[in-house]
Amino acid sequence: MDKACGIVVEYNPFHNGHLYHLHNSKEITGSDTVIAVMSGNFVQRGEPAVIDKFMRIKSALINGVDMVLELPLPYAAASAEIFAKAACSILSKTNIVDKMCFGSETGEIEPLYVIAKHLSNEESSFQRVLRRELAKGLSFPAARAAAVAAALDKTHPGISCAINTPNNILAVEYLKSIIKENLPITPFTFKRQGGEHNSASFSNSYASATAIRRHLHEYKDINELMPFMPKESFEILNTEHLKGAVNHMDKFSHFFHFALQNTKPKPDTLSDICGLSFDMQNRLIAAAQDNFNIYDVIRAAKAKNYTHAALRRAVLSVVLGINRKFLYSPVPYIRVVGLRRNRKDLLHSLHKNASLPIITNLKYAHKLPEDARIMLEMEIAATKIYWLGLKKDGVPERNELSAPLIIV
Repeated sequence: MDKACGIVVEYNPFHNGHLYHLHNSKEITGSDTVIAVMSGNFVQRGEPAVIDKFMRIKSALINGVDMVLELPLPYAAASAEIFAKAACSILSKTNIVDKMCFGSETGEIEPLYVIAKHLSNEESSFQRVLRRELAKGLSFPAARAAAVAAALDKTHPGISCAINTPNNILAVEYLKSIIKENLPITPFTFKRQGGEHNSASFSNSYASATAIRRHLHEYKDINELMPFMPKESFEILNTEHLKGAVNHMDKFSHFFHFALQNTKPKPDTLSDICGLSFDMQNRLIAAAQDNFNIYDVIRAAKAKNYTHAALRRAVLSVVLGINRKFLYSPVPYIRVVGLRRNRKDLLHSLHKNASLPIITNLKYAHKLPEDARIMLEMEIAATKIYWLGLKKDGVPERNELSAPLIIV
């Protein structure tokens, strides 16, 4: 079997831009097989996915992904660096993926590679500038962009602009992982289509996932989304919408306040759970005094040195009890969650070649090493919490233990 192309996705939800990415990945890499590493029920923005992972896996397979592997929770809800490192590690350890394709705002691999190579070395002069910019109260992404500009703009004019946009930031992190871990993966990129990553607007046949989610959360006519999604993906989303199974971070506000009250007397416990600085802890605790809904708490806690995404991930870590030690531990398993019916050869090849334990059925999880069992138990608990956010709306739960491998 020829080796596959790997992609890293969230499909939150699957839209026309994702279909473009999928088709382009096959064309650019010359690969007929695409294996996706996908976030589960909670995503890198620090939020619950708008619809649950089983439906998003189904949408991926219907639209042409051959196999879906799950990115475990601690990495899926982490910073771009941790998210990308874990995803690249999974693709590499399958030993059946030798190419990777991702969208970017630049559409060119070379400037992204120059930045990634520099960040992989991180010389002392770079670290000095980074510390100086952080001391000014800048967020880490802004401080790092300033440090990159100081280091590279003289020799590569304007190159620092390439690290100021969301997809470029992720692209640089993918490349960093490939460089630092010396992974046998050839990277490819292309210019993403449609609205900006966080744009709430619609253009032509493309809309960002942010725009689609906002449209849903504002209770607008869901049929207006039809032009921006493949037919089958829209039907899946519409079915979940009619059930009341569209999730939102504010549905977890009770859990957040409960967890915060349990840990408030012992701030070191809160720090262990999610690795927050004391300043961020104090800001969240203070903001929670006068606000109940999570998004109101985040708005009140916002400061120049904290991005909204960082605050969302911190809150989500409190809700789910994600211990920071898991963020920096190696990926302990490869979990197959979706497969096209005519690609069972991929599963056979994965079992034969992978350098990590393969999970396709949770009833065998007790045979895993302890670290893998603990991470898998965290995933199962997170899925239960995901559905608790919807339970008051009478939505029937999809359980990790009863949900089979999705085959389409």
